[in-house]
Amino acid sequence: MTALFATWRGRFIVAFILVQALLPLHYYAGRRDPHDERFAWRMFSPMRMAKCRLSVTVDKQPIELGTRFHEAWIETAQRGRAVVIEQMAQRLCSQNPGKPVDVTLDCTYIDRPNATYGGYDLCTRPLL
Repeated sequence: MTALFATWRGRFIVAFILVQALLPLHYYAGRRDPHDERFAWRMFSPMRMAKCRLSVTVDKQPIELGTRFHEAWIETAQRGRAVVIEQMAQRLCSQNPGKPVDVTLDCTYIDRPNATYGGYDLCTRPLL
């Protein structure tokens, strides 16, 4: 083991392996979005099977998301990804200044009770 740390190549290999092993841990330790599962080793978790229904209103009028956002954004939002939903809401806030953008996310899970997030103006506070 000491021989591994004796050369710069050995130290680089050890540092690289440590980064690769520790980097994904921030999803468990410091994430605020339980729906965010981008690492391949997490693809088989029950959270990946969550289905969410997203409803958005601007000034209490429902909007059709398909006319304002790309299909990939909508699909990611329907998986419950808070960062994407908040970015969509911020775009709507900037396009409709002074009007409330209310977002409600109703999620169905296979391993836990259903949950509802939002239901308030995302121009003033985050989803999660």
